[in-house]
Amino acid sequence: MAKDGRTTFNRVKGIKVYDAEGELFGHVDDIEMNRTTMIPTHLIIHKGFFGEYFRINIRYIDKIQEDKILLWISPIQNLIGATVTDNMGTDMGTVKHAVKGKDGKLEYVRVNVRIVKTRKEDHELNRYIVPMMPFEDMSLSLPSGPVEGGSATTNIDLITEQITVGVDEIRDIHKDRIVLKHRKDEYLSRRSDK
Repeated sequence: MAKDGRTTFNRVKGIKVYDAEGELFGHVDDIEMNRTTMIPTHLIIHKGFFGEYFRINIRYIDKIQEDKILLWISPIQNLIGATVTDNMGTDMGTVKHAVKGKDGKLEYVRVNVRIVKTRKEDHELNRYIVPMMPFEDMSLSLPSGPVEGGSATTNIDLITEQITVGVDEIRDIHKDRIVLKHRKDEYLSRRSDK
């Protein structure tokens, strides 16, 4: 590697790539570049005897050493605890579980979200995700004005639920944050079995 941190494709081709847990992920087969800027964007990793290939964004590289490349991710487990934001950058919650499919790739994440639910008696009026805040699950009752047939109380429930988000709905994954493709309201109807 050059003193200024640069290296050449010939030096990187074939080099071993390890994940954050020290497991061998594969070998560099190629480098993908932006056609306009000519800046590298992805490593093409060859993995396994039968020739599986994976694209790894170069932002997942922690260090490039003489004989290996170290990633800061362990593709699945490092996502647990990451903050999840919607496409507008609003915090929704944190990753509770990250689940692999049969092919070993990320299939979906379960996200702990805080929900505020308003209801009168047993009828739900509104439901929305709020930023994570330090409260235990609880309910409040607020008196309301008189209504036909007497008065009714508006109840506000502050609860934690899990929603399931498929990998196809994830726009971007950073070291400590996952950005989704849609607004938080679109995820309200999805409750995971706990």
